[in-house]
Amino acid sequence: MTRTIKFKTILPYPPELVWRALTEPQQLGNWFMENDIKPLPGQYFTFRMKPQKGWDGITHCQVLSVELFKHISYTYLGEATGEKTLACSGIHSDTADKMTKGIFAKLDTILSFKLEPTCGGTILYLEHSGYKGLKLVIISLVMQMGWKKQLNKKLPKVLERLSDPND
Repeated sequence: MTRTIKFKTILPYPPELVWRALTEPQQLGNWFMENDIKPLPGQYFTFRMKPQKGWDGITHCQVLSVELFKHISYTYLGEATGEKTLACSGIHSDTADKMTKGIFAKLDTILSFKLEPTCGGTILYLEHSGYKGLKLVIISLVMQMGWKKQLNKKLPKVLERLSDPND
C-alpha cells in the first residue's frame, strides 16, 4: 500500500517570486516551517518546529534536484506520529485525534515542487511521495489537509507580501 499527495494550484505571481517563497529560508519559514534550506543539489537542511509528543520537532532533508525557477525536490525524513502530523497541519479535531492516536512510523518521503509559468502567474505542482504501509497512508491523509491549508492560505499571504513594492 503506497500513496502520493499531489496538488496543483494557480498563483497570480511570476515563477521567480514563487521560487523565492520555496527556496529562501525566511520566506519558506513564513508559510511552512523554520528551516536552513540552501537550494543546491546534495545540500542537507532541516525543517524545525516546536517538539510534539513523540517527535523532536526536526525533519531532515537533502536536496535531490534543482532547476532554477522551475523545480526543486528533496528528501523529507523524520518521525511520523499522529500528533506531529496534526500539529504540522494545524488541525484540531476530535475525529482526527482519534484517527491518528498512537500512530508512530518512520517518514522517508520525497517532496517536490514544480513551477510552470502561465498567463499572469505560475502553476505550482506539489508532489509528496513515498508513503508506504497503512500507518503512513493514514498519516498522508492528514498531511494532505495540511498541505492544502499551506498552499491555499499561508503561501499566498507570503507571496502577497513579497510582491508589495512598499514592503
